[in-house]
Amino acid sequence: MNGLLRLFLIPLALVVMQTASAQESGYKIGFVNTARVLKQAPQARKVEERLKAEFEPREAQLREKRQEILAMEDQLKSDDATTSNARRKLEREIRLKVSQLKFLEQEFREDQNLRRNEEIRELQQVISKVLKKQGDQGKFDLILTEGVSYVSDQIDITTETIEMLKLLPDASEAAQ
Repeated sequence: MNGLLRLFLIPLALVVMQTASAQESGYKIGFVNTARVLKQAPQARKVEERLKAEFEPREAQLREKRQEILAMEDQLKSDDATTSNARRKLEREIRLKVSQLKFLEQEFREDQNLRRNEEIRELQQVISKVLKKQGDQGKFDLILTEGVSYVSDQIDITTETIEMLKLLPDASEAAQ
């Protein structure tokens, strides 16, 4: 146990010494919470609005097809007087429509995910350019984003990053 504790404390002491050394030598470090940026940046909201507008018609078609299937199932339940032949035909038609609907829903989700990933990649490029500009203007030596266990408010520059993104005229113009 003592040896294990020593193995943990020595690297920790080195990190503390390096951090102290970095502060003494005047390194400027910043941190940006990209998850927060992706929620609060106006460009992120525009991406969501564009995706919603693009996929809303297909989503409405899927809702209509679901309603059509439900109506057919209700018809099947209520029509006791139908012949067994007509009943089997209706059951087959329902199964076919359910199968088609599942396929269309899967295709819809895949298309939606592909488009969302495309839009997020473009947005990440815009954010990356803003971070570079922010780093150059603010004379940062290091700006961290993901995978950080602790960040003090002193080096968290997420709010400033979001404000810089708000100043950009449009995500498509900023990507140029």
